Amino acid sequence: MAKIQARNVDDALYQRIEASAMRHERSLEGEIRIALREYYAPKEADDAPPCSLREQWQQQTGHRLQWLFDRLIADGYLDKWKRERPAGIADFVRVSRQLHASPGQLMDLIEGRREMTHGMADELAKQFSANSDWLLTGEASPFSVTRMGSSGYSEFFLPADKGEYTFELLRIKQGRHEGTLIILRTRTDTGQTAFGIVTEAFYLRSGMGGGGHAHLKAFLLFLKTKCAHLPMNTFDFTPPEPDFDFWSVIGHHHPVWFQDADLRSTARWLQQVFNGDDPGDWFEGWSSDLNDIAGTPFGGSAEHDVE
Repeated sequence: MAKIQARNVDDALYQRIEASAMRHERSLEGEIRIALREYYAPKEADDAPPCSLREQWQQQTGHRLQWLFDRLIADGYLDKWKRERPAGIADFVRVSRQLHASPGQLMDLIEGRREMTHGMADELAKQFSANSDWLLTGEASPFSVTRMGSSGYSEFFLPADKGEYTFELLRIKQGRHEGTLIILRTRTDTGQTAFGIVTEAFYLRSGMGGGGHAHLKAFLLFLKTKCAHLPMNTFDFTPPEPDFDFWSVIGHHHPVWFQDADLRSTARWLQQVFNGDDPGDWFEGWSSDLNDIAGTPFGGSAEHDVE
């Protein structure tokens, strides 16, 4: 075997080699030999075959599923007390019962060893308000969001399944998105919550033009006439960051995150409007709209119904 000798080694370098040898309980010669081998030995070629499309997809869906469970813990849905931790084995075992799957099947999905079926994606969406398309493809947002504009309210407030629901209307209180309306619809028998939002048709604040006020009036009349029988509570929502990036938050949290008592407080703005009181100059210059809303009876009919 070939030998190598070195003379006049720098003192500082010698001391570092000596310290490393002592730390690893090796002789100086052994320490130098191992260091040289690690530095100069040729790297072994990676002979592993490339992943197939199916394997890549399964790994990606597994990563998304792990992200989903981590977020459900962080949002306080799976664990109300210890939110600063990733989802682990105990969580997967408990969740598997809700999904009518075995713990092993769920863990195989997370590790990318098993194919996520459309049925499993739909069950995850049903149980955790997740977006099944995102789980399968990575497109859109992780949690389902219903966007409402100048129409589409009936489908959200009066769904065809005729179940019993409660509604929570949250107005973003401050920041760049002040006045944006968030609506949570919870089915009373299952506890499942759907997330709706109005982003462009109107805002619950002052400074809107004629088009925005027309949409706001129509929406409020819809609530007062068509939805008078529905249990409905109103809140002010204060986001942790007032000028947050809207679509990195909306659709990226479970609805329960918006119910956090540290982020929202009970408000009376809807009842004020129904009674003809302006909550904060929302109807400045449009007092006739406010009078029309106040004069419309609960459960009655409006001049122009909105669907």
